[in-house]
Amino acid sequence: MPSQTPPQVPDPSLKYSESPKYTALLNETNVNLEQLRRRQKLLEELDTALSDKYRAKNRTMVYLMRFGHVRTQMSSSDIPPFEAALKSITGADQINLILQSPGGDATIVEKMIEMCRAHLSGKKSKFRIIIPNVAKSAATVMALGADSILMGYCSELGPIDPQVQIVVSGTVQWVSALSFVESRDRLMEQIAAAAAAGEPLNGLLQQLAGLNIPFTTEMENHISFAKKTAVTLLDRFMLKARLPKAEQRRQKAEEIAEKLLSKQLFPVHGHTIGGATAKSQLDLEVELLERTDELWELIWEYYMRCELQMNLPLNPPLVKTKCFESSFESLVTQDTAN
Repeated sequence: MPSQTPPQVPDPSLKYSESPKYTALLNETNVNLEQLRRRQKLLEELDTALSDKYRAKNRTMVYLMRFGHVRTQMSSSDIPPFEAALKSITGADQINLILQSPGGDATIVEKMIEMCRAHLSGKKSKFRIIIPNVAKSAATVMALGADSILMGYCSELGPIDPQVQIVVSGTVQWVSALSFVESRDRLMEQIAAAAAAGEPLNGLLQQLAGLNIPFTTEMENHISFAKKTAVTLLDRFMLKARLPKAEQRRQKAEEIAEKLLSKQLFPVHGHTIGGATAKSQLDLEVELLERTDELWELIWEYYMRCELQMNLPLNPPLVKTKCFESSFESLVTQDTAN
């Protein structure tokens, strides 16, 4: 007689592992997933609070960067994930962008502003930028393209003088483009003064010969571009409702841009421009929230959770660098630690 195969005894662990309950329990141990759900729940609450406050349908997305990483700057590679997050909230009356960035490529700022505004609809359409902590340099320029900026007691903008990378003794450093131009102009003034007084020029001319004139000219172009972009955004968007007359609006935009480039007002690029300064001295459309304001507490809790998830460890040598998020979508980019 042919031998009979003994019946297979089912493995109880397999039966359990294939159940929906097991999957649910497994998800509870996934820190990234759990934190994502909490963050997106907070964004839902924030959307509700903003909708109630402004009596219009509000949706919020996030553009947040890890500080201290050599390649964490605003760049053209951000456009696809930025659009993916935007598409998840398209059609809102008002779009809010939570922005946390050290700056970067200012040439993409106008494009990103246009992208945000293209997803608006309705008669109460507004584009608002929320700064929980820091939006510097090109990120400050981006904020000028909003209808208004929402800031708390610890939020800060910064000067918009472009920063360039130079190598000093083998070390990469960021230096203000304005410093190169000012150094050349100061030297030219010294040469003119010495010539008028009949003093020797050899030492000053040697310094002039040591300058990289094409590089300095390029720095002037960067400064001009930063100013032009700031003036254009202020003129087209932030100042339009307040100053309906084109000539008056353009003059105010030029004035604000000059201040944001001023070394007299802001001697160093990292100078803090808090909400009160941005509102009173720069005359920007800033709405200040008190530390105990429930809306600010929502914003700050979301921001803390977002920073937390950006610092959750990955497999070495990778780290998280940028986050593009809404209550419906979440995209995080990665890079090597150095």
